[in-house]
Amino acid sequence: MPESKNRRKKPARRPAGSGAPAATPVDEELARLAAEHLPGGSTAVFDPDATAAAVAEELTQRSGHGSADLHSPTPTWYKVIMLGLMIVGLLWLIVYYLFQGAFPVPGIGTWNIGVGLVLMMAGLIMTTKWR
Repeated sequence: MPESKNRRKKPARRPAGSGAPAATPVDEELARLAAEHLPGGSTAVFDPDATAAAVAEELTQRSGHGSADLHSPTPTWYKVIMLGLMIVGLLWLIVYYLFQGAFPVPGIGTWNIGVGLVLMMAGLIMTTKWR
């Protein structure tokens, strides 16, 4: 019976006892080049597993992942200021509308709306740094 054209071929089976696929020459070359650019990297004794671990460690150090100071919680004073700005901005607008422009600053007129919005936006922008 003829095979269908849309049918995929099964991948070749690995020989028994081989746990991991053999490294290709391209993979070994990339690992060697990466090892050359590491501080203290040497190509005299080349071990692909040790090189991969060294490359991973270097990338982790450069990216800053895993450092405690990047994942520290936000201080209480930051949260108080953030929420305070949003609440003061909202109250500024409420007072402006309740007293028909006579308060909070009568001399600037409708710019009171801008002041209230800027205060609320400052608090909102601060939320992007909150952890």
